[in-house]
Amino acid sequence: MNPLEEAAWIVAAVRELPEVAELHSGPFGRVATLGAGGRVSGVRVTEADVTVGVTVWAPFSAGDVAAAVRAAVASPGWPVHVLIADVEVPAAAGTESENRKETVS
Repeated sequence: MNPLEEAAWIVAAVRELPEVAELHSGPFGRVATLGAGGRVSGVRVTEADVTVGVTVWAPFSAGDVAAAVRAAVASPGWPVHVLIADVEVPAAAGTESENRKETVS
């Protein structure tokens, strides 16, 4: 499997985790796999290791998130690094998000 295919497979597996809100490409978009077929953001696959950047749901345990991501990647022989780049706070039921748009006339 080429690195882009491997990265796409990892993205699909990590997105299924309940702890993960979304994948994150980290500062300056460095967590990405580049190749002739394009770019996969949020996962960097190299010959030496795998790095996965995630946005997690609050509350969370960094150890539990890292263990879940490593189990989902299941990359025998490769170290898997997990970057928790952001935290998403779920909106309480019945409340509006603070990130709402308002129209002023």
